[in-house]
Amino acid sequence: MAQATILDLIRQRTVLLDGGLGTELMKRGLPQGMCPELWNVKNPDAVQDVYRSYFEAGSDAIVTNSFGGSKIKLAAYGLVDQCHELNFAAAKLAQDVKPKGRFIGGSLGPTGKFLQPQGEFTEADFEQVFAVQAKALIMGKVDFLLIETMFDLREALSALRGARQAASSMPVFVTMTFDRKPRGFFTLMGDSVVACIDAFEENKVPVIGTNCTLTSQDMADLIKEMRSRTSLPLIAQPNAGQPGLSDSHELIYSQGIEEYIGHIPRLIENGANLIGGCCGTTPEYIWRMADIVKTVKK
Repeated sequence: MAQATILDLIRQRTVLLDGGLGTELMKRGLPQGMCPELWNVKNPDAVQDVYRSYFEAGSDAIVTNSFGGSKIKLAAYGLVDQCHELNFAAAKLAQDVKPKGRFIGGSLGPTGKFLQPQGEFTEADFEQVFAVQAKALIMGKVDFLLIETMFDLREALSALRGARQAASSMPVFVTMTFDRKPRGFFTLMGDSVVACIDAFEENKVPVIGTNCTLTSQDMADLIKEMRSRTSLPLIAQPNAGQPGLSDSHELIYSQGIEEYIGHIPRLIENGANLIGGCCGTTPEYIWRMADIVKTVKK
């Protein structure tokens, strides 16, 4: 009998993803300004501890510590030559702690650069760097690829083409990050919800969604709008509000856990098929969400 895939699970019930990864690494001592992906080889135990904590909290799927693992992003740290090593290690570390029946997504985040004419890069440049990164994650045996936190639809589509060059048979999901404006929800580059959904449907992306920036309250509204425009499975991973510093100069987020969790039932009811957290969320958030997933019906 063929092994079940994450697409099979999505068809059966609401799927629980993980929460913030960078903030969890910081709690374990990641120095400020250090490349998080470098810890895949310099402090693998800490990375695995984060992975394990989310699985133990109830995550059906986690994503790898490779968000900034493209050659363009790694260039800022002088780590271009380690691109394959760092991405492969990110996936391998996750595989070593993955419980049976759970899944691992290979994270591909934005390059942080702009395409022409705003920037120096072409879509072909982006395709190439994402293909290299995706290939390393696939070799590390991820179960799917997640192109996430994209603020430019052109970059998201470039990443999609690059990922599919690496392995045409692997599921590739895409999430965009939106701001709430007076006229509705738009990405930093001005891409509308409709434009993004239309492009992803045209390119036959099996699962789409949104993550980062928005609180759980705002994201519930966004998911409602997205659901009204597509039948595709939707991912929702809100932030725990906006980041700031406490009086003791510790990083904190504006939306407390009770307020955050309070909007999760509506997020599911409004049409989210995969839910999790983004910046500021922790394994405790996921543990609390695990109970909600079991009880709330769409």
